[in-house]
Amino acid sequence: MATQPKASPTAADILARVRPRTATVTLYLDGEASGRIAQLEAQFAALADWQPASLAEPDPRRALAEEIAELQDRIRDSAQDFTLRALPAKAWSDLLALHPPRHAQELYNPLTLPPALVPACLAEPEMTPEEYEQLAEVLNQGQRDQLELAAWQVNNEATTVPFSLAASALRSSTGER
Repeated sequence: MATQPKASPTAADILARVRPRTATVTLYLDGEASGRIAQLEAQFAALADWQPASLAEPDPRRALAEEIAELQDRIRDSAQDFTLRALPAKAWSDLLALHPPRHAQELYNPLTLPPALVPACLAEPEMTPEEYEQLAEVLNQGQRDQLELAAWQVNNEATTVPFSLAASALRSSTGER
């Protein structure tokens, strides 16, 4: 018995399947703890050649290691996920128009667009531009860069099937395909 050819999808079928691209950025908000770890690591390194004077003498590196572990937990607890979602075409176009280039070599103003793009794309937590401006004031440049890059990417990079080496290796080792 012959199989019937698959019907071409309608525009409505295609539109029903579209999901805007998203990205999640995890920021660790406790920078103070990170700085303290750097200090403790230096103290730990300075004790690299430490030798006990007696068997009863406690290792001073142990207290440093414990404090480092506590601070690492504190940093992990400060994690905050920011989920960004691509803007619809008109919203993207409108946002670009609000940030015109300063000269002919630019497509947009690279100083004003990125900080406006992040709150426009934030799906979770939602933030007004004013709230994001307050947050950006206390984040460091690296954290702002992470959010701005993710906002740019969800709006400008094509969605493809990402390759996962770890998943592929596991599936191959178990015989799955």
